[in-house]
Amino acid sequence: MLYFSKNHAQHLFFALTLIALVPSICHAELEEQIEQVLYIDATLDGNEDASIYPENWSDEKKIRDKKYNPHEDSSQNFLSNTRYFVINGQNAVRYYPLSDAANPALLYTKVGSKNYFAIVQSYGATMQPIILKPQLSHKLKDHQLFSIQPHDKNLVLVFRSRYFHTPAEMARNIALDPNFKSYLYRTSYELIEVTPQGKILHRSQFTAPSPENGLGFGPKLNEQNGDYEDSSIEYTTSTPGVYQTLHPYDIDYSYVYSHGTFTKHTQKRLLTPSERAAIKHEHGGVNAENMQDEYEEANMDRVPAPSSCLEDYWVYHDKAAAKNVRWGNPWLQQQPALYQTFFKDYEKAKSYTWPKFRQLFCNLEQ
Repeated sequence: MLYFSKNHAQHLFFALTLIALVPSICHAELEEQIEQVLYIDATLDGNEDASIYPENWSDEKKIRDKKYNPHEDSSQNFLSNTRYFVINGQNAVRYYPLSDAANPALLYTKVGSKNYFAIVQSYGATMQPIILKPQLSHKLKDHQLFSIQPHDKNLVLVFRSRYFHTPAEMARNIALDPNFKSYLYRTSYELIEVTPQGKILHRSQFTAPSPENGLGFGPKLNEQNGDYEDSSIEYTTSTPGVYQTLHPYDIDYSYVYSHGTFTKHTQKRLLTPSERAAIKHEHGGVNAENMQDEYEEANMDRVPAPSSCLEDYWVYHDKAAAKNVRWGNPWLQQQPALYQTFFKDYEKAKSYTWPKFRQLFCNLEQ
């Protein structure tokens, strides 16, 4: 089940790895959420090419279709998904452009199986590593890029650090609610505001309450006009307050970020009768964040999948790969003369429209 803010259902959420069974939901809410998950999973059953929406097609079908335009494909938006290339068939590099312009500044997020954060310019010629430091004394699990949020004319890179709970913290959380036994980590966040050109303007940090019982991260609701506006970015969560009382309550947290400053707000919220009943029973939910960790650890040394020609187009467009490395889809690499032309043009910063790139450098018979 996706974690959603209870008060801001229209937030932009970037919590795909924060999937678990929320302890405080009633059975009707649970059934509704399971239906949503099944609907999402149904798009991944291998029949995406039958969709009427080009956004859902495989890269192979997108490449074959003459009318397809990657610049009109929402799934190819520069903040929608990481872009990708593989160096020498061994090291996969994942990155985000910081704008949709040609030759943009980039944010590298992963090299090989390791998270690696750096702001990079053309061809990797200049690289500014982003060093994240723990905010807590707990044993550190990892640092993650949690989301990228538009913020007026700039972007905010939201990094999330995970730390192992101490045994005492785990015991306390489970005593509050047995469903918290799969909540292995507590978290902190660092927000780094950058310009589209890659200049760092502000770095701001906060430690999340523990445990985070659901969270939202996105543009703040303007109460006057009912719109969500990215001039302010709001983090919301709820954490147990006092349960051993006549009127048990949670504490709702809100951190609002705006150009380097935070405003914090907390308030008590009395539990509903169904919530009071739910915290007494273990629901047996699956914590997909833990499952994702297990999957990544099991596949850490796996040979990366080759790039597609569509992915190569964006790398070419973004000038994301260094000039002296070998990359590109397998079919292209098997055409020596064409591959040489590809690299000569790339190093000279020649630009191609998608139709021309597709015609020259893609296997249209796949």
